[in-house]
Amino acid sequence: RVRAHLGSGGMADVYLGCLDGPAGFIKPVAIKRMKPALAKVDEFVELFLTEARTASLLSHPNICQVNELEASEQDGYFMVLEYLVGVPLTQLLAKQMIDSNSFPLGMLIGLITQACEGMHYAHVLCDPNENCYDIVHRDLSPPNIYMTVNGMAKILDFGISKSTQSVVQTATGQIRGKFTYMSPEQLRGRELDPRSDVFSLAIIVFELLTGRRLFKRDSRLETFEAVVKSPIPRADAINSRIPRQLADVIEIGLAQDRDDRFASARAFGTALTEAVRKQEAPWTAPQISELGERVFYEEIRAHRRWLDAAQSGSMSVSEIQEAYQEADLTIAEEEFFATEAETKILGPKDIEPESE
Repeated sequence: RVRAHLGSGGMADVYLGCLDGPAGFIKPVAIKRMKPALAKVDEFVELFLTEARTASLLSHPNICQVNELEASEQDGYFMVLEYLVGVPLTQLLAKQMIDSNSFPLGMLIGLITQACEGMHYAHVLCDPNENCYDIVHRDLSPPNIYMTVNGMAKILDFGISKSTQSVVQTATGQIRGKFTYMSPEQLRGRELDPRSDVFSLAIIVFELLTGRRLFKRDSRLETFEAVVKSPIPRADAINSRIPRQLADVIEIGLAQDRDDRFASARAFGTALTEAVRKQEAPWTAPQISELGERVFYEEIRAHRRWLDAAQSGSMSVSEIQEAYQEADLTIAEEEFFATEAETKILGPKDIEPESE
């Protein structure tokens, strides 16, 4: 049963669905459906199917699960996903931008190291013949990582990921993703490997710890130049509570030359853990859950009450939709440019070509 429209992205709409079974069994799911206009464009259909094929390979506690892919004449292609109760890292970043001490160091590092483990799993995943799928997310950013009520980091949206499952190849000069979380090699349109996602994870941890956007500028060109050319500030120069050793690790993760970065997301996560161990060990999921429930108590309480009502059948679809809007459960993106809120596909004229 489709119960409410939850939001829209660049390529799809997301709905709340309820899976019903015998003896009162009911389970909430998220339904991601291609936008009807894009469903008529072969390239976007293939991107959607690539996401489904890639997601079907992934089974890890730090990656949002895709349960099935369906198609119908009326609805076109849609995926059924694990429904998450929690908040995106966008919400944590918004609080950190007001007060960079809003969350303990151990909590933030605990979340990021979980995300590192999820991405490492995807990066090294192989088929039964030990051929690597070569998955690279390409769009890691705070809106695409959730902190659930159970204290788990969940990576979302492999919609523009690169893998051996991809049929559509990115044309030379085209860039997919959010400029402010891209690696230099991604902005330059080069072939990508897991170190590109390491760079994106390093941006996220830098911003969460400092409460400051790293590469956000007033134009695409300025952002491009900041990523590929400008000196990157040290995290401990912005927030003095950050240990020097941790700032060193982030600096390596943000190396503009990928050969100078950590070779894997796991290596980056391990280095983050070791860098803070003496000061504050990374928090476990139960510790993160306890604090998250306190800090976001009103948001989570409103979400749970709304979800219970939506599943019960006591409200019509229109009533559920109205209650969803009144509860203000949509993801807040006020701290992000409109150009950052959805994936863009840009041609060579949108950016300055790399000088030889």
